[in-house]
Amino acid sequence: MTGFGSSGVRAFLGYVGVGLLVIILVNLLVRKLGGWKRLGRWIKRETKRTVHAFVEPIAARRRYRRRLRLLTQVLRDHTAWTAAEQVIVAADNLAPGSAPYAVALTKKRVGVLVAGPEADDSLPAPWQHDDQDPRLWWIDRDHLPESTGRQTETPLLVCLGTDNGGTAVLMIDILSGPRTLSVYGVDRIARPVVQAIAAQLDVRLPVGAIEVADGIHSRHDGLPFAEALVRLGAWFVVGAEPLQQPLPVGRRLLTLGPSRGSCRLIEALPDHTLRLHGAAEWLRIDPLPLARAVARSIRRLPPHDFGTETNTLAAGPLDDLDDLSLPDGPIGVSAAGGAGEPTRKAASWS
Repeated sequence: MTGFGSSGVRAFLGYVGVGLLVIILVNLLVRKLGGWKRLGRWIKRETKRTVHAFVEPIAARRRYRRRLRLLTQVLRDHTAWTAAEQVIVAADNLAPGSAPYAVALTKKRVGVLVAGPEADDSLPAPWQHDDQDPRLWWIDRDHLPESTGRQTETPLLVCLGTDNGGTAVLMIDILSGPRTLSVYGVDRIARPVVQAIAAQLDVRLPVGAIEVADGIHSRHDGLPFAEALVRLGAWFVVGAEPLQQPLPVGRRLLTLGPSRGSCRLIEALPDHTLRLHGAAEWLRIDPLPLARAVARSIRRLPPHDFGTETNTLAAGPLDDLDDLSLPDGPIGVSAAGGAGEPTRKAASWS
């Protein structure tokens, strides 16, 4: 019994010694790493990263579906397009020295992005400046004024995507500002955006008003860029090559990549967002659901309302849309419908 007891005590003391040795070694190692607090922060940080790696793909998928649903609803809602056009016209009449060029649509409010020296001036009720950017004006949808004047140009809007929060849909007026709109940057982001914009224009404008040159879509064998620029009846030209000559009078250009001369810039960033140059630095546009939303809504987009005469169309007689009464059949990228069919059409090239 005595021998057994002595052996048990020695074993216990041995275990205690080994435990103390392990504690001392661990403490020395932790001290070399910066201490227990630093080790605790590292463990907490790595735990968050591990959880984020598993959770983020699921959250991103849910976020994508939610924004896709929002874009699809807005694209199919004619009242939303009308509200966006009304707010641009109202902002233009509100401050003649300012130039509204884009719209942010939410469920309850409509915002308009404005350029010009008078954008920071005080606004009459019910208009309000945005808290972060005075060049963004907000108005409740219920308080949208009716169009009272005859604007020089009817806004021609195209959708770019949602804001970073996924609560607002961003649209840009193609007829405002320079005649060239350049989408450049990361190609896998910029190319679908250009294709989606071209599809919206192709459906909303009359047959033959848009010409998509070669190099934009893999399934569309368009004209060479130089020929597309001079094609009779083309109002908008979409190309992926640098402009080697001045843009013909009466044409507007949508380019994939940097363009020559004065143009409005949209940059596709590596974080899968768009930056609209000239707007606030905080504004980032999520274009990822745009292509699929446009594809789902392509036959339900409202046609552009040419309710007013535009200076753009009157700039060049040969490029006026009045000369688009052409025979039925494929012209450029659009195909005319048969007799008795609705005027709305699908983009034949996308």
